[in-house]
Amino acid sequence: MIKGIAAVTTLAVVTVLTWSFATPMMANMPQQRLVAQLIGAVALTGFAAEFFLSTRHRVLDALFDGLDKSYVVHKWLGIVSVGLTVVHLVLMGTSREGGGMGGGMGGGMGHGPGGHGAGGMERSQWASLGAPSLVLFLALVAIALVANRLRYELWQTIHKVMVVPYVIGLLHYYGASSYYPLGASAFSLWMDALTVLGVASAVYTILVYPWTAFSRRYRVTGVRKLSSTTVEFTGEPTGTAALVARPGQFAFVKLPHGFPPHPFTISRAPGEPLTFTVKALGDHTRRLLKDLAVGDAFAVSHPHGRFDVARGGPRQLWVAGGVGITPFRSVWRAGIPDGVRVDLVYAYHGDDGLYLDELAALGNDNLRVHLVDDTQRGFLTAAIVAECVGTDDPTPVEAFFCGPKPLRQTLRRDLTAAGVPVTRFHAEDFAFGR
Repeated sequence: MIKGIAAVTTLAVVTVLTWSFATPMMANMPQQRLVAQLIGAVALTGFAAEFFLSTRHRVLDALFDGLDKSYVVHKWLGIVSVGLTVVHLVLMGTSREGGGMGGGMGGGMGHGPGGHGAGGMERSQWASLGAPSLVLFLALVAIALVANRLRYELWQTIHKVMVVPYVIGLLHYYGASSYYPLGASAFSLWMDALTVLGVASAVYTILVYPWTAFSRRYRVTGVRKLSSTTVEFTGEPTGTAALVARPGQFAFVKLPHGFPPHPFTISRAPGEPLTFTVKALGDHTRRLLKDLAVGDAFAVSHPHGRFDVARGGPRQLWVAGGVGITPFRSVWRAGIPDGVRVDLVYAYHGDDGLYLDELAALGNDNLRVHLVDDTQRGFLTAAIVAECVGTDDPTPVEAFFCGPKPLRQTLRRDLTAAGVPVTRFHAEDFAFGR
């Protein structure tokens, strides 16, 4: 994740450096106004990076150590960029030359002696585009901040609409900037490059990705209801190469019956039939329990994720909650790496437990399975985990977790204090920044 944050930071640093060597069109412009335009340029830099983070490009997995983490950065990058936009407009509105918000946004930002921006439009008209862009951004970000309460497809739609205020912001920059936005300075060319990055990423995400990313076609060959809320389905490729994924990875799946693309963890090992295990958590997932049938066509994207136990140490702790057992299933079916000792703690709720028979048959010298039914022992805690794995062995432990966010936060905080010598805690955030 550090590499990804460093890459985004570098974009902002280059924006500041190129601006510092740029010359404004108008002499004696108030410094506050110039700094305000720098802040606006950094905001546009953040938005361009944010749209690239939405493309799900494979490089994002490597840069952020998982696509899920790139979406967390995406969320906060959007919040910071909108905040910078607010600062930009406030500074422009309160600068000495403006004499108020309306004048501050219009005066002194145009191009040339006639006071016109790009395309001959009055500079005040170009400048006035900043306010509606900000209002739209603020409204969409406010909704996105409570997106964990929204349906997944509505959350996706909100993010697609973000392109509208972004384009308005770009028009505002090209029509009202005092730094020759159509010129050949390093700053202007850099902002042009960022514009291309942002617009191309938005076009790809909205128009191209839905049609090109799901090139692997499958047919459902088996549907199995694992519990009252969970279904497993298996597929075989139809005329395309089979998906090749590492144990623990996930893919976006496009299913029939109007089901929008969703991320699902692959729950079988490489070389076995492609299998997904899905819990009805709202959205369209409830429909899978009754609508999905053998013979249905579906498509999958390339695999994502860095939930890779092969990167872990010789002693590992796997903790799964509910449907969070799925990535671990693909790992144990592929085989535990040589020289690795694993304690697998699986917390489930009564009859909703998944693959219990398979888990009961797993125990051996390098894999110990601990089943925790919360209807009998209460919700899983760090103390229960410590009781399961023991606290006498001082060998450092690398923990891998997949399950509900509150449990993840609790265990990350409390495992070491409970006596489990955890050195690293790996987890994926399937909320994708919501």
